[in-house]
Amino acid sequence: MPRTVQFTKGSIIFFEGDKDENIYILQSGAVALRSMDLETGTQISEQLRIGEFFGVKSALARMPSLVTASVLVDSVVVQLTVLEFEQMFGSKSIITEKMLRVFSKSLREIHRKMEQFLHSDIIAISPEVGMMMVAQGFYNDGQFKSCCDVLSRILKINPSPSNRESILRLFSDSRGRAEKARLRNQYPQESAAGASASSLNQFSLPAFGRFTKQYKAGDVIISEFEPGETFYLITQGEVQITKCIKDHNKSLDILSSGAFFGEMAILDNSQRSASCIARTDVSCLEFNKENFKTLVLGNPQIVMNLLKLFCKRIYDQNRQFKIILIKEIPARICDVFLMYEELSGGASRRNDGSGSFKRKFNITVNDIASWAAVSQARAKVELLKLMDRGKIEIFEDHMIVSNIHDIRRIVDSYYMKLDSSESNKLP
Repeated sequence: MPRTVQFTKGSIIFFEGDKDENIYILQSGAVALRSMDLETGTQISEQLRIGEFFGVKSALARMPSLVTASVLVDSVVVQLTVLEFEQMFGSKSIITEKMLRVFSKSLREIHRKMEQFLHSDIIAISPEVGMMMVAQGFYNDGQFKSCCDVLSRILKINPSPSNRESILRLFSDSRGRAEKARLRNQYPQESAAGASASSLNQFSLPAFGRFTKQYKAGDVIISEFEPGETFYLITQGEVQITKCIKDHNKSLDILSSGAFFGEMAILDNSQRSASCIARTDVSCLEFNKENFKTLVLGNPQIVMNLLKLFCKRIYDQNRQFKIILIKEIPARICDVFLMYEELSGGASRRNDGSGSFKRKFNITVNDIASWAAVSQARAKVELLKLMDRGKIEIFEDHMIVSNIHDIRRIVDSYYMKLDSSESNKLP
């Protein structure tokens, strides 16, 4: 049963970095959520209103809190477990829809900050200009089929763009290269194994057949920057989420059966914030805004899964932003290993019974480059330096860190120098 808990002025309900599995509702008094802006280092403070929830993101994502909850005056809060929250509020669509919109706004804000940091010269991007960047990124990455898909979408949105001739030239070139790649069987044709059937049972009825869409490996399902009017549920296969960064499309995530994607644009009527490409042959259900309210917000199990997905994405994107803010590329790349260590919860430790600090990560040079927002060539150079120093071993589909604490010391050393530099600037 939910508990009513009293806190005195000046107390802390939870600190930033704490793993608190509870969700709270402010019943009376005043509580402030405080955090540090990753980019500026300044403190951010948000005072809660009576009746507001807090601690939701960390509890649903099962991750450390991103904020500190400070009690400003004597206060009373209601404390719930995640299960109690699901039972009490999972069917209350007014509350869950509001939460989804708040989380969508938070995720969009992180995306905006990343884009401003990586593209400081770009203030606003039209769909045609942004999608041309995405198409050029696919071309630069050798994904010619995906490049053609995005170029076709540009012309569908605007049949007579100012750069139509450039689009047609790039399309012709990409189509020829895509055909050669197809003949070399570049794209994998097998579909990935499905996820647990329980997450898809509710969509297995014949009535949902009309929503089914099929995509071949390499097909672009969603292009970053295009208007968003539909969202998707994967029923079979894998979908890769990418973001256009400095003329290349960087991988953000790989989704499999049972996962939603494209829902952010539905919630806030905005452009797509990332591209979604069929990594294998994919079968998925396509829904529109009207379906979203009926099928998602009206289904407690689905809406709770979506809330948890949003919370996890917020943590993932916040962590990546923290990585790319590191100015020294070697330390940035080392922080990618630390992120994987955090995500694995120590499960990456080699099971040899020795209690050593050696770690195995199922990660490639391309993965490192994507997370660190650097070119594959630069990532490879820095990784080879680490290998020469005996810090890591590089294999085709994984890497082994000799001592995870050595990697941590490199990152800690960077922050120590940064703190020292900031201290020297003080009057």
